[in-house]
Amino acid sequence: MHIDASGVVVKYVANADMRRALKLRDQYERAMNNLMILTPSQIDRAGLNPEDVTRIRSRITEYHTVMMFLMASRQMTENLQQTIFVLGHEIAASIGEITAQARRRAKVSPNRGEILNALSPLIEYHTAPAKKARATRLKNESQEGKPATPSEGNDKAPKVPGALARSRSAQLARASNGLEADVEEAPASAAG
Repeated sequence: MHIDASGVVVKYVANADMRRALKLRDQYERAMNNLMILTPSQIDRAGLNPEDVTRIRSRITEYHTVMMFLMASRQMTENLQQTIFVLGHEIAASIGEITAQARRRAKVSPNRGEILNALSPLIEYHTAPAKKARATRLKNESQEGKPATPSEGNDKAPKVPGALARSRSAQLARASNGLEADVEEAPASAAG
């Protein structure tokens, strides 16, 4: 994918001048085409300056060229946005797989704290939506007058052993007190 617009002279307009600039209205293409097909005799009979007509024809040609590049760049932008979407999807899926693998390994390893602390930003990123949903649910339950205990609600929330569990407990305590749930504490130690 390549767009070579090196022949285009880029022009800049200050934001303050944008409102004062004349805009092309509907049917501008028809007016442009009319200027492009004028014969020298028609230009002479109309009393137009041939140099002015040549200059505006040059501007019309440049305008069409820039529009062609603009359309191509819009398509390129859309393609790049779709590529970012696909790459983001693949990265998110990989983060989920890596997080699950690390947690499985941590369950059976005597070095659980080292494994989890090494990947704590990854695990925090992966579990953030579940934590936020749980905190919102607890907040809503407390506002409705129901007793909001950490044992209530969805038990599918990820269980994190050791230092990360202490961090998670602190977050849930803050969330139930009405504070921001996304403020995080760093793990206290590598042991878990």
